[in-house]
Amino acid sequence: MNIKLIFLLLLPLCIFSQDQYHTNLLSNLSSSYGVEGGDFLFSDTEVAVFDATYQYGAVTFTVREVESMDFTLSKDINVTSVGNNPYDAGMSVTNQSVISEGDVILMSFWAKQSSSQSQVFVFGEESINYDKEFYLPISFTPDWTQYFIAFQSSRDFDVGGFQAGFQLASSVQHISIAGFNGVNFRDTYALTDLPSSYSSFDYDGRSLDAPWRALAEYRIESIRKADLIINVVDADGLPVEGATVNVEMQQHDFGFGSALVTCRFPGNNCYNETYVSKVLDLDGRGHGFNECVNENALKWKSWESEWLGPPEDAVTAYRWLSDHGVTMRGHNLLWPGSEWLPPDINSNLDDLSYLRERIDSRIDEMINHPELKTYVRDWDILNEITTNRTLEYAFDDDPTLGNGRELYKQIFEEVKELDPDLELYINDFVVISSGSANLVNRYKVFLDELKNANVPFDGIGFQCHIGSIPPGIPAVEQVFNEYYQRYGKRMKVTEYDINDIVDETTQADYMRDLLTLTFSHPGMDAFIMWGFWDGNHWKQNAPMFNLDWSLKPSGEVFIQKVFDDWWTNETQLSDLSGTSMMRPFKGKHLITVSKDDLSITNEINLLTDTLVNVMLPTSTSLATLDADDFIIFPNPITESSITVQFPDKYQVMDIQLYDNSWRLIKTYNQVVNHEQLQLPTAAGTYFLVLVVDGSRTTKKIIVQK
Repeated sequence: MNIKLIFLLLLPLCIFSQDQYHTNLLSNLSSSYGVEGGDFLFSDTEVAVFDATYQYGAVTFTVREVESMDFTLSKDINVTSVGNNPYDAGMSVTNQSVISEGDVILMSFWAKQSSSQSQVFVFGEESINYDKEFYLPISFTPDWTQYFIAFQSSRDFDVGGFQAGFQLASSVQHISIAGFNGVNFRDTYALTDLPSSYSSFDYDGRSLDAPWRALAEYRIESIRKADLIINVVDADGLPVEGATVNVEMQQHDFGFGSALVTCRFPGNNCYNETYVSKVLDLDGRGHGFNECVNENALKWKSWESEWLGPPEDAVTAYRWLSDHGVTMRGHNLLWPGSEWLPPDINSNLDDLSYLRERIDSRIDEMINHPELKTYVRDWDILNEITTNRTLEYAFDDDPTLGNGRELYKQIFEEVKELDPDLELYINDFVVISSGSANLVNRYKVFLDELKNANVPFDGIGFQCHIGSIPPGIPAVEQVFNEYYQRYGKRMKVTEYDINDIVDETTQADYMRDLLTLTFSHPGMDAFIMWGFWDGNHWKQNAPMFNLDWSLKPSGEVFIQKVFDDWWTNETQLSDLSGTSMMRPFKGKHLITVSKDDLSITNEINLLTDTLVNVMLPTSTSLATLDADDFIIFPNPITESSITVQFPDKYQVMDIQLYDNSWRLIKTYNQVVNHEQLQLPTAAGTYFLVLVVDGSRTTKKIIVQK
């Protein structure tokens, strides 16, 4: 195609009639997608739209003529440096017609890249406060491609009250954009009637035959499972063949969970019975989260200002969760940006003594809290230090520090001294979610400083607030690998969710894939969502449940992977040597071994290859007595003794008392007929093994004290 430089004359917009590009755009929407009519948001000529476009930043913009395309003009954009933020360079244009709340609008543009890569953010927003209607990261291709973005306006916009455009400072790049405009269909169509490039985007690694999948499954088999050998023997230590051996998983060792709202729990001010029940039973089969975190309650500002209720409510929730087997994280000890600090901190930034006193008090209150220190064994000590630098800048003036970030080293050391066994994390969004190479590089500098100073931090949290175009799975894997190899720390996905612009099918596929990648990675210990129900989610788009508690497709995927595909419930028969060999997923399991009328259940926490010996209180070398010849009364037992009655042909017998796990409680020797036996036991199920003249039988008794 031929491209030549042209010069545009700034002429009054009124002399332009609708040009051929805009006419063709409406015609193509009708013929290809079945949508008719609509009003243009900006203008109806390419020249007028470009003339009205505001542009800024370390970028050169050149308008060029283009031949052999529907459009005739393009804006050639050369970004020469990366900004601190994606919006440090950009272009935008404001609406020329009124927009009403609920209007269904289709944005359209063409774009391509001339550089080897590109990364821009296309946005629509309120022009004064910048509240977003949509905000999408997009990487272009070398060929001209048309993009559609459909959205429904959340409010009314007067002329000039809405602006749309591109944030360009995420990368050094050379791109071209053409034909940018929006068509307002008002209430003529539903949002789903309009074409959307977004729903057609296939993130890298989505296909079911993507190469990363086989490697991930291999790693899961290797690192998330352990060999379990169960040897079944009788009372004489001889192998028992043909015993039924069942291994049923109870809880994963790997953490699967969500951020929780503490006021929702029993005894607190916004208690919600359904919310609480779902935490422990997501699927109706009793399978729930095993590792969770507070959303806001422990944050410094909210803890002191009691955003969601008094601090005691948070402690109550943590107590309840701990009592029900849920491991709890602490989030966060220090979020060092002015917006997230208590007001008195911001008022005393020039008083370093005051700041130190307040920080020390904060550390002591949370780390030495009489209950929280029991429930919380894993803290996000620092949160988002890359973009929240208020305290760093304040302590730049401390003559005892090389720079303000050395404060963080002192905080880690202080916490570690108070609780050497506490796991200390650094948590940030920039690596997966920011779209800014500059921020990522800054974060690495900060982490390198901590590592090189031998700061005692234990882990790195990846927030993973996924935008409207999910990053490719191979790219995320590369990030996980880089940070694991570079810093040698444990890692967790700490705040997963996904932009609600993403269609539900893509949300489900991405849940499947990021969950699988995380579970398969040797450096990862948990996958935690930032809320699981739309009724308590900061963007009203939690990954699992809709507002009415119906399960979302991505929630179905989570349950399928965590509680079916990666769950153990296996039954075998012991072989000739009395052995059963399995490879369950790591975590807590119930082992039940049964043969004839005997059954034994034990719980194990399988973390490494393990050998378990199970003794059935029977004998393959002794004859079996007829159980009906022996009477135990009363049964059930409400007192502290029982009477044993047996045929006169047996003069005496030995009796062994076992609990429900077949642990020997007591032995009674030389018991005579009608003898009364004292039972030193609590309520429960027990077994009596009666042995006489080289033969034995077993009787079950119930104690109801």
